[in-house]
Amino acid sequence: MDELTGEIETIIYYNEINSYTIARMITHEDEITIVGYLPFVNVGDNLTVCGEYVMHKDYGRQFKVETFKKNIPETPDALERYLANGNIKWVGPKIAEKIIEKFGEETVYILEKEPEKLATIKGITEEKAMEISASFIENKELWKIVSFLEEIGISASYAKRVYELYGTNAIDEIKSDPYRLIDVVRGINFKTIDEAALKIGVNSDDEQRIIYGIKYALLLATYNGHTCVIKENLTDFVSTLLQISENTIKEFLNQMKIRRLVVIEKRDEEEWVYLTEYYEAEEFIAGKLIILDNVKNRKRIDNIEEKLEKIEKINEIELSDKQREAIYAVNENNVCVITGGPGTGKTTIIKNIIDLYKNEGKKVVLCAPTGRAAKRMTETTGEDAKTLHRLLQISKIDDAKYINEGINIQPIDADVIIVDETSMIDLALMKYLLMGIYEGTKLVLARRCRPISVSRTW
Repeated sequence: MDELTGEIETIIYYNEINSYTIARMITHEDEITIVGYLPFVNVGDNLTVCGEYVMHKDYGRQFKVETFKKNIPETPDALERYLANGNIKWVGPKIAEKIIEKFGEETVYILEKEPEKLATIKGITEEKAMEISASFIENKELWKIVSFLEEIGISASYAKRVYELYGTNAIDEIKSDPYRLIDVVRGINFKTIDEAALKIGVNSDDEQRIIYGIKYALLLATYNGHTCVIKENLTDFVSTLLQISENTIKEFLNQMKIRRLVVIEKRDEEEWVYLTEYYEAEEFIAGKLIILDNVKNRKRIDNIEEKLEKIEKINEIELSDKQREAIYAVNENNVCVITGGPGTGKTTIIKNIIDLYKNEGKKVVLCAPTGRAAKRMTETTGEDAKTLHRLLQISKIDDAKYINEGINIQPIDADVIIVDETSMIDLALMKYLLMGIYEGTKLVLARRCRPISVSRTW
């Protein structure tokens, strides 16, 4: 692994959600484009980055960052550029120049230990001096959080999330209970956290260790698309993971059930264990689908056979019996699932549903879980399709804790909502979609499967 030290000259791209960054960095020998997850990095920052050189097919040689740490700027000039980048409250280029001109190499000491002296500079009040100092110290704490997480094997891409949850006390919070990172970092390696916890003196039979070991196992199952696990399989896995007895795990499972951390449901002589938030989300989805389907069908089209025949003539197509059956099912019911693989006529069904309801003056909304799927839907139907996130006006959802958070969902203005590629929708996104649907709106869920069919069973 190679190591570079240099100053960030330009931020070319920065992703606000995950902190993925493309930047130009000047080293003593070279100027190189660096790419990677770099939270809290700004123009003027001095970094030491570890990683490897890669060749991008369009942009040429780049340095892919695996880990990094921030350094205090080494010279007054570098410190001035750092202060001038707009990241320190009340400090812009002119104030930065005045601070460096007055305090020079003592600037960092003044900012941290004697901020009242900043008030001797024209334009800085005593109140502003204290706020400048607090802002500088806060930024320095952020650097420490990134370095600390890197040391225990947590990607810098999660540093922003950790800071937002725990603030400048993040390091102390995590040291006091490393297992809480299971709730924060999706896909985290439990063994990494466990080793860190055991090193600081956590006992192998510690309550938090066992509870989070169970939560980790259940979360691991969700990454593979499962919302629950057979109890016997769960206890066997956690026993191996934590090297403790299955009886101990079962005792803790009962405690977690009482505390509503998990739900244990008996089905067909087997017990299934859910994280409570997943169980409640499933309950909501099932309940909302039933409500939507049972409400009075106010969007039903009369004489649909004649109207569909007219559309066939206009479009110069002849629908198959299966395609007609699917369209009639959508007309008679508020919620339908249409399945069919490439070439089976699923797109033709959707296009005819759109034409039918638009001819009746109804508003049809098309959407899909990904940008690629939405674009393909637009291309095949000739109608605008949105991603579900754009339609619902929400950002990325990828953590269990978001499933039952009180995210504000705007109701969807539509008579008919057609969702393509529904097999790609996870539990949280499905819940938020259903939260946004008015009772009385028709919902058509389309997914790939052979042969073509229509279903109302859920």
